[in-house]
Amino acid sequence: MSNRLTARDRLTRLLSVIPWVARQDEGALIEDIVDRFDYPRAQLLDDLQEVVFFVGVHPFTPDSLIEVEIGDERVHIRYADWFSRPLRLTPEEGARLLTAGRSVLPLTESDDDDSAGPLLRALTKLGTALGEGAADAVEVRLGHAPSDTLAILREAVALQRQVDIEYYTYGRDELTQRRVDAKRLFSDQGNWYLSGWCHRADGERVFRVDRIRTVALSDEPNTDVAPTIASAFSPGGDDPRVVLRLTQSARWVVEQYPVEQVVEDGDHIDVTMAVTATAWLERLLLRLGPAAEMLSVDTTVPADLRRDAAARVLARYQ
Repeated sequence: MSNRLTARDRLTRLLSVIPWVARQDEGALIEDIVDRFDYPRAQLLDDLQEVVFFVGVHPFTPDSLIEVEIGDERVHIRYADWFSRPLRLTPEEGARLLTAGRSVLPLTESDDDDSAGPLLRALTKLGTALGEGAADAVEVRLGHAPSDTLAILREAVALQRQVDIEYYTYGRDELTQRRVDAKRLFSDQGNWYLSGWCHRADGERVFRVDRIRTVALSDEPNTDVAPTIASAFSPGGDDPRVVLRLTQSARWVVEQYPVEQVVEDGDHIDVTMAVTATAWLERLLLRLGPAAEMLSVDTTVPADLRRDAAARVLARYQ
């Protein structure tokens, strides 16, 4: 049982508690809610009476507020009349909702064939209602992270427990074993990431989930170190910078990699990027080939980086 919850944890639990209690015709026992949702009793009662009781829509009259009753160790929650009205969406809102639903649909996959049933049926009905407007929905694919890996990480974040991972570091081309505090799981630039305190590096790190080879949930709770990393990539001020001149055919670099400056000039694009590892820049340049030229580079990065890397690759095949 958690002794204290963050504001984010309390909101997450509260959004699960409300519909569950509302479905109980006889109300729900307070202790059942505490046990089921790992919700400290004092915080639960405070949130029900000081938060949920005042949730509603304008003009916030009794018929537009959620009703909460607590008595005889039971909680009763009844939705306001407003919540029973059919939801009306504009075509644009419907397309956005369909896009969001499709993006999380793969995360509901499991061995149970009916696990994705409600969401899939809802998306099917929404697509039918939108008609031609459904074509405005964008297909979102959040990387190639295995669903079983995501499931373990989501459980670890929910329980605020540590995980043991085998992680491939792309920049250094190495596979390492790490113990990580599972603080936050998020998507950014089309990929899933885990952020938390890495005990091997003794610092905060962000890990791309599709580069986690194996993961195991431990019995150890997270440490008290608060996460401050807000994005998937946070270059340091001391990291070297490189300016690449790209042809228009290499525009995908701007979309797939974090860049600090982009200057369009006719048939080419000049981009400034932080270089966290020389090996990463080598692979990028080899992949780009003649579509990229290094205009300037920090003195810590060899000017003949691409040529030297290509020579090493060629030597391996010879």
